Amino acid sequence: MIYLTLGIGLLVLVKGADAFVGAASKIAVFLNVPSFIVGIFIVAMGTSAPEAAIGVISGIQGNNIITLGDVVGSSIVNILGIIGITAIIFPFKIESVLFKKEILISIFVQVCLYIMIFTDNTLSRMEAVVLLVGLLLFFGYFYINFKNHSKKEKSVKVFAPEAFSFVETQEELLHEKPSENEGHIESMPKLLFFLFIGLAGLIGGASLAVNSAIQIAHNLGLSEAFIGVTIVALGTSLPEFSTCLVAVHKKEAAIAVGNIIGSNIFNVLFVLGMSGVLHPIEVTSDIILDLFVMIGASVLLFISIFFSGRISRKTGFVYFSAYVIYLTIKLNSLG
Repeated sequence: MIYLTLGIGLLVLVKGADAFVGAASKIAVFLNVPSFIVGIFIVAMGTSAPEAAIGVISGIQGNNIITLGDVVGSSIVNILGIIGITAIIFPFKIESVLFKKEILISIFVQVCLYIMIFTDNTLSRMEAVVLLVGLLLFFGYFYINFKNHSKKEKSVKVFAPEAFSFVETQEELLHEKPSENEGHIESMPKLLFFLFIGLAGLIGGASLAVNSAIQIAHNLGLSEAFIGVTIVALGTSLPEFSTCLVAVHKKEAAIAVGNIIGSNIFNVLFVLGMSGVLHPIEVTSDIILDLFVMIGASVLLFISIFFSGRISRKTGFVYFSAYVIYLTIKLNSLG
């Protein structure tokens, strides 16, 4: 029965991702906003909802080491696992100028987290508050960029004003990518309805999948520490995987990569910030390796996008192989 529940959760998750990405893309056109912005905020924060829920619940219960493992593990699987598998199936190109600053911000945030934890093996309430302040600063940076560039360019070239070939105007999108029902423009209420229906599918499906995976892991005798970094991380990253796969398949690579970067930033700043404020997080030494892998994965993504501007099938194999090696090391550490 538990395996059936897991399957149902995954099915709901995939269908929810399809509806969510479709609505998000249309909202970007409707509001004349680049897809990358939708990826960073609407999609990234929406698909981070399972991590946020786990963070709050575990923080209230005072057992939020699983949250730290979840956030670190999710950041690793988001890049090495999700982008790796997605590129193997659908290799994609991306404009490096759109992501350079945001990936560097993600790396900076992760390094700061490592320093906070390394000093005393604890993420204190004060340090958690610093993370939340960092989230507000990130929002402020994003908003200022958006406002400044929207005043200068009709197409709202937010992160890369020079990337004219990538950021399209609303008129170009509507004429170059007509829907099957050409001439019919869906209303914003209808788009928002499908957006929230998709989000509900993402969260509901992820909850079913994660709870089932945790129960299966317990039945197999795995430790909670291992579950946090691997099983829970894999489960809560299912929305990112579904969204990324569907987005790249729909030729919306900006949403796919923006989703990953935004989720990784949001998970550290908000999820750990909220959970740490509710209860300080005591850290065990075995998480240090995971932190290094997390930072290394982000650096690898930066190098791939900045120097080649694409994630090829070969690069996808390298990413996924690195994740398999990481999981193998974690499994060997059990015993």
